[in-house]
Amino acid sequence: MRSYKWWVMLVALVLGLGAPVGSILFRALQAGPFSFQWIQYEIRTNSFYYAYMAFGTPLIFACFGLFAGFFVDRFFQQRADLEMLNLQLKEQSIMDDLTGLYNHRHILVEIEKEIERARRYKHPLAGMMIDVDDFKRFNDKYGHLTGDYVLREVAHIFDQSIRKIDIIGRYGGDEFLIILPESAFDNAKVVAHRIQKNLATHEFLVKDRPMKVTASIGLFGFGDLTDLEATGFIEKVDQALLKAKALGKNRVLAVSGD
Repeated sequence: MRSYKWWVMLVALVLGLGAPVGSILFRALQAGPFSFQWIQYEIRTNSFYYAYMAFGTPLIFACFGLFAGFFVDRFFQQRADLEMLNLQLKEQSIMDDLTGLYNHRHILVEIEKEIERARRYKHPLAGMMIDVDDFKRFNDKYGHLTGDYVLREVAHIFDQSIRKIDIIGRYGGDEFLIILPESAFDNAKVVAHRIQKNLATHEFLVKDRPMKVTASIGLFGFGDLTDLEATGFIEKVDQALLKAKALGKNRVLAVSGD
């Protein structure tokens, strides 16, 4: 952060240097007609006074300016710290602590925003729900710390497999929800299969042993957005996910709403 104390000190120093000049002018106004002879006489007569004014006053002003500048810097630092704290609190309120993705509450907000945007501009919209296959059994076998590691890795793979405009969040437990704005149904299927492939080919190191993890993906391409809300969005992608799991897991089930 930029420091202001030296600037405040410099301003105070300049003001201090102006003190003897101002004093002479003030005395000259009191004395009557202005002349250089009077100034020379005034300085000789009150040399100690003007020496103090020339050296002592700027020094005192500079010290005061430095002291005031310290509090100015402190004020701006506290304001910057407060802004940073507010930003951190805002991020914590919308992010999932484990995966770093949007949390359940905020992903619902994003769904509503993207539905409204797609409806307003008549753009296509798709969404998918992803469930890590047999994660509970995996968690019970290897422990929750290993399960947390897998969820973090899975979240990273999902995040790296989608487009920049896509929005991903942890819906809950081992379920993830992805919003695909401006995505036609066929393009959304490409993204879903890419996610499935990237996860299936990734090796997870569990107790120094490589392991594979798969996921079931339910994809829904929305057609009519007239009465669609976040609850309807989730219901459709969740139904597609349930069908994918019922068909044997580790697969993509895509449903078009057209």
